[in-house]
Amino acid sequence: MEVEFIEKDENKAVLVLKNVPVALVNSIRRAMMSYVPTMAVDYINVYMNTSYLFDEILAHRIGLIPIKTDVDKFNFPDKCECGGEGCPRCQVSLRLNAEGPKTVYSGEFVSDDPETKPVYDNVPVVKLYEGQQLMIEAVARLGIGKEHAKWKPVSVCAYKILPEIRIDEKCNVCRDCVLACPRQVLEINDGKISVRDPLNCSMCMECTNVCEENAISVEETDNYLFTIESVGSMPALEIFRRGVEVLMKKAEEMNKSLEYI
Repeated sequence: MEVEFIEKDENKAVLVLKNVPVALVNSIRRAMMSYVPTMAVDYINVYMNTSYLFDEILAHRIGLIPIKTDVDKFNFPDKCECGGEGCPRCQVSLRLNAEGPKTVYSGEFVSDDPETKPVYDNVPVVKLYEGQQLMIEAVARLGIGKEHAKWKPVSVCAYKILPEIRIDEKCNVCRDCVLACPRQVLEINDGKISVRDPLNCSMCMECTNVCEENAISVEETDNYLFTIESVGSMPALEIFRRGVEVLMKKAEEMNKSLEYI
């Protein structure tokens, strides 16, 4: 498998996976979505809530706020030395005390660990009116997306086939394919039809449908364009790396099981 990076920054990575079976590409996608651990609020302790939102609704909203995650700092609750009772190695408390009138935002949470806090300060939590108060403790723990969507580290995790587009000598440069392409993949260059942006091709086949000379072909390959967008809890490339590591570990476990059988 070859990996070529097209775009990479803190929260987004676009890469091309070459010469790889589609089953493996999809396994990497599923591993990133379901098995890469992140921190998220698991439950809240409500000391005062006179807002118009029930405690359960608040818990759900707060649970979906992305939290900065250093996976190596924390243990899963069931694998921690405390036995899951709660300690600095497996959970972080975020406290909030607000009075109306105001809109309460995620940036108002005060975390026991300054590095483990909401990614964004401007996520609305609740609107408090005059005389209303909210005093809670939110407890964040490590988890995986397979258990609940709030632990998913990605907002976008998708791939598509990169086709091979061929234009042979029968082409009479009628321009019909260029005009028919909805994504401007083709262009006229030096009096010939050429492929301008193969990464943008969706394999809609409009170009082949309008070509009366059958001079253009679009064929599937073993190359895939992979797009990863992080919710901000960890960098996109780290999510990709950890997803591959999880997949490799599961493959090793499978090999051991087969050897035992």
